[in-house]
Order: sequence, then structure tokens, then C-alpha cells
Amino acid sequence: MTTKKNTLAEELTYRGLVNQHTGESIDEITSKERTLYLGIDPTGDSLHVGNLLILMAVRRFYEHGHKIIILVGGATATIGDPSGKTEERVLMDEKTVEENANKIRKQIQSVINTEDFKLVDNNDWLSKVSILEFLRDTGKYFTVNDMLRKESVKRRIEDPESSISFTEFAYMLLQAHDFSVLNEKYGCDLQVGGSDQWGNIVTGVELIRKKKQTEAHAFTIPLLLDKSTGRKFGKSEKGAVWLDAKKTSPFHFYQFWYNTEDESAREYLKYYTTLEESEIEKINKDSEASPEMRIAQTALAYEVTAIVHGKETAEKIKNISVALYSGDFKKLTHSEKEVLLSSVPSYKMVDEKGISIIDLLTETELATSKREARTFVESGAVTLRGEKIDDVEKLIKKGDVKDAITILKKGKRDIMLLYKD
Repeated sequence: MTTKKNTLAEELTYRGLVNQHTGESIDEITSKERTLYLGIDPTGDSLHVGNLLILMAVRRFYEHGHKIIILVGGATATIGDPSGKTEERVLMDEKTVEENANKIRKQIQSVINTEDFKLVDNNDWLSKVSILEFLRDTGKYFTVNDMLRKESVKRRIEDPESSISFTEFAYMLLQAHDFSVLNEKYGCDLQVGGSDQWGNIVTGVELIRKKKQTEAHAFTIPLLLDKSTGRKFGKSEKGAVWLDAKKTSPFHFYQFWYNTEDESAREYLKYYTTLEESEIEKINKDSEASPEMRIAQTALAYEVTAIVHGKETAEKIKNISVALYSGDFKKLTHSEKEVLLSSVPSYKMVDEKGISIIDLLTETELATSKREARTFVESGAVTLRGEKIDDVEKLIKKGDVKDAITILKKGKRDIMLLYKD
């Protein structure tokens, strides 16, 4: 469902997406139709959920009639942006950059939900400009003193454990040059980015103003931190959560959002979904009244999965998740069962005579040894279909696997799906 409030300024403010901006007010930037650009350096072959927030902000601009340019930093990715970094980035070769850029283009289209935007690569012009041209047309407008005062540079210089090369030091000038090129070629007058990009973006605004006596603006969104860890948002226990289904399966992508804490889930509904304010407020009200139902988490997981992987996939994963948490697998289609068994630890029951619960716990690696397995059973930590197993001699047979899939559980979190043909 398309989000639409009275104005984009109200929309961004309600969503909590306003951090810093040039101009007197956010209305000054958003009330006029603009051409904005977002730069993404293709330093990996997939975007991750940490990139989603700024992409959703760009989507809001598009839905309110603004023109969009996505700049894939084919040239600057070979250098590395010092913003938010504490050490030098490994330089990338052009072939790798090109391959990465091609893979993330479709992801951007999916999130913004349109192909009606311009996609450019700064390698198209930066690879052709000479060092003399660059110094004459861009470098002369800035002093080293001003550049040293930029937070991204200052932090690296003041840290005795860190350093910054001239290559990275010059990054902000390259980004400013990009803004100037896009301003000249396409009338681009607004750059958006994360809060750690503020210094770089403002450098571009200054260049356009000094060089062309033309107005340009900067807009950044807040840096989102995981409240439970204090780290940049977008990490799970297994590392980054990717938008590429091959790197993070849609099932695990869904689970990442479903496992969000209550307060964060209610907040993320504003950030990461296209639900209207009235819908979000109702979900949050119901969620606060019945937190055990995980209403906000379910809505969040479904909506974000639909944005990234499509509604059909989101519906399938939602069905699978409902079955998994309820233990009722009867309504799952054959394909849904296949996705479930490939996504969650599972064990095929083949012996009609059955297997002892102790051997089953060790074979499924729910226990590291038979001694540990015995301890789990005796302490009442093991359940089958939600029923406690306290007999260490109990045999688990194929007949115990109802509806072709049954949940064997140790403690509150560790599960194994038992299945049969």
C-alpha cells in the first residue's frame, strides 16, 4: 500500500527520518519538486538491511513526486569512503566493482518499487577526468583546513590507533565532484544519505554554490543503532542480513525482523514499511495490549519481506512461520514444507523400529553427548510436539511424526524438525 500523508515533510517527520538538512526547514527542501541523488558504493555484491532505511527514505521522496538518481560509485568504490570507518578500506579492482554494481541494481529497484529513476555510474566521468582538471575545477574551491575539520577525517587523525591515506582524504572532493556533475547534467539539486555522510554531502553543496552560484541542498537520515547491542543496525548473530536471497534466505530474512524486540518492532514499522499511519498506530496499540501475540513483529516481518522479496514469497514465509511457531503443519503446501525443511535444522526418520531419545538428541546435535542428552531429558528440557519427555528409555518412532513434520525441542529455543516421507 502506498504511503501518503499531506506533505512529504510531515511524512518524513512522522517516520523519524529527519536528521540534518540545509535550508531553514525541511519544508524548504521538500515543498519544491527536486531531483535528488543517493550514492551507493558497490563494495559488496549485495546490499544489506543497514542500507534499507535510506532506500526507504528515497522511496518516500519518489512517492511524493520527486525525481530520483541512484549513483553507483564504480569509481569511488575503488578508493573507499572514510566516513564511519576507523581503518583503511582494501582497494577493489574494477572488474569486481562492476560485478557488484550489476548485482545490486535489481535490489534497489525492488525496494524503491519502480524503474522510473536514473541509474548512473561515476566511473563514466571520473575515469575520464585528468588530475589537473580535477585540481583546477574542484580542488581549488576547498582549503585543507576545512577538510581537516570534517568529522570523518578529524576522527581518524586524532585516533592514535588509526590513520588516513591521501586517497581516502580526497574522497569528499570526489563525492562533491559527483554532485556537481549531476547538477550540471540533470539539474540534481539534492543529495540524501546517512548521518555519517553529512560532511561529504555538504562539501558538494558548497562546491555547487561556489562554482556555479546555484542553490543545492543536503538531507540526511539518523544513524540507526540496534538497541540491544549498540552496534549499527543490520547485523544478526550470524553476521550481516543481506537482501540477496542466496546470501540470506527469505526465511531467515523474515525471522530477523520477527525476532525484533517489542519496542523496536513498533518503531521499525514507521521506518521500514509503507503502511499508513492509522494502520501502524492500530498495530502498535494491539501489540502493546497483547505483546505475547507478536503482532507488530509479524506485520513488520511480512511487510519488509514483501518489499525485498515480493508479496508471494512473503506470504509463503509467513505461512511457514505460523506453522513453525504453532507446531501445526497440516495447512502447509508441499513447496512450503520443502522451504521449511531446507531452512530449519531437520532430521529424517527412516527406521520403523524407532530410535531412543538419547540417541536422537545426540544425532541431531541437540546434545553434544549421551550424558548431556540424559541430563536434558531428566531435567524436563526436552519436548516432542509440545509434550515433555522425561523417560530416558523412550523410543521415538516414525509414527510419532504427525503431519509428516514434528518439532523436537530442547529448552526454549533449540529445535529440530523430525520428518518422514
